[in-house]
Amino acid sequence: MYKKISNIDFTYFIGQKVTEVNTEKNLPLGVAFETAGLIIECPWRLQASNEVLIGYSDCIQKPDGYSHKNVEKILLGRRIINIIHFEGISDLVVEFEGSIYLELFHDSNYFEGWQLRGDNGFYLFTLPGGTYSD
Repeated sequence: MYKKISNIDFTYFIGQKVTEVNTEKNLPLGVAFETAGLIIECPWRLQASNEVLIGYSDCIQKPDGYSHKNVEKILLGRRIINIIHFEGISDLVVEFEGSIYLELFHDSNYFEGWQLRGDNGFYLFTLPGGTYSD
């Protein structure tokens, strides 16, 4: 299946640093940036050098070994280098310095998947079924 990259302008987010990662159990993964935020309620993974560092399944299936605290250790203080959004079933890739990639995969026909907000009024989120709205 061919995925088309959307033409949404993410310039506002480039260079912003991760200031906080939600580490509360039983809450969605949340990442705060200097003037923006990302809430993730769908499967995700952190990847570097073609290797998964940690993913959604790790946190669900082995919570005694993996948690959002692992994500915090990897991302805290890193700056966003690029954001890629795919149209159709709305997947999102956030590239951080150090060649770290946070990949989000919308996987529900019933629930929303993720929300990206900027203090500048930017708001992009996925709808049930994988489409997106801004």
